[in-house]
Amino acid sequence: MKRLGITIGILVLVGCGGAVKKRTQVATPSAYASAQVASLDDLVRMINERYAVTKTLSVSSLKVEFVGGSIETGVIEEYRSAKAYLVAKWPDSIYVNILNPLTSSTVVAMAATGETFQIWIPGENKYLTGRADAKFEQENPILNVRPQHLLEGILVERIPVNSLRYRYFLEETEDPRFKYYVVVIIEVAETSQAVRLVRKLWIERSSMHLVRQQYYDAGERVSSITYGHTSEIDGVLIPFDIEIKRERENYRIALKLDPEGIKVNQLVREGAFEVPVPPGAELIKVEEESGDTENLLGGKLNPIGEIR
Repeated sequence: MKRLGITIGILVLVGCGGAVKKRTQVATPSAYASAQVASLDDLVRMINERYAVTKTLSVSSLKVEFVGGSIETGVIEEYRSAKAYLVAKWPDSIYVNILNPLTSSTVVAMAATGETFQIWIPGENKYLTGRADAKFEQENPILNVRPQHLLEGILVERIPVNSLRYRYFLEETEDPRFKYYVVVIIEVAETSQAVRLVRKLWIERSSMHLVRQQYYDAGERVSSITYGHTSEIDGVLIPFDIEIKRERENYRIALKLDPEGIKVNQLVREGAFEVPVPPGAELIKVEEESGDTENLLGGKLNPIGEIR
């Protein structure tokens, strides 16, 4: 009889609803409601035909902001925004000139072709050259910037199709504001069943624009690239706000491109991707096994963009 009474009491509570069920009104994000639908083929076609068709990109005016360090290192340094201009050419060439925000004189000029880089620092009369994969400086992340890192964010790489080496598939995810399609690219090993994560491309579904890229090496994320406002120039989708975060090298660099100074797929003059060695400059070859870059330079870059 007692057990029957307990059972009836539970049923009464459930039937009343208020003691068991709770309903809360929440606002649906506008981007959720306007999320578009696309297939994997549609997304790959969009990336390859609207983003990855930039062969050359010239930007006569942009702003550069640099943040070095991380929570892991225990130190974060923010450097003052500077003016710059650049020219890039797919697949492996770039030239960037960063200017003093007050005098417009060169603070750092850097270039890359293939795996080699060149960096000219007039304030110290130092000229560095070496491979992009040379060992990195741990205490002063600004010395780890390589032109190749910027190129990876500025020019969007094609998604490989009809490839035996690479495969891609589609994921869906969301955050409190947006829904995303994520195209995941993997590399298939030739001699085993193992696969390796290579790259992720995030497409925000209300705008259907590329908003993030992530590059991986042996499962480790080495680069995170986020894109802000994007617009079409000469039939190509160009992001105007680009932030590149390098995980291994402990730095983040943000580029804000002036739309009025952007030229797409125009001829680039011969020698545009070279920084000539100035007469009398100290030539420093950065070797792969050398991690003492700070001592080679003989000084550090101050958090206001000047060299001492």
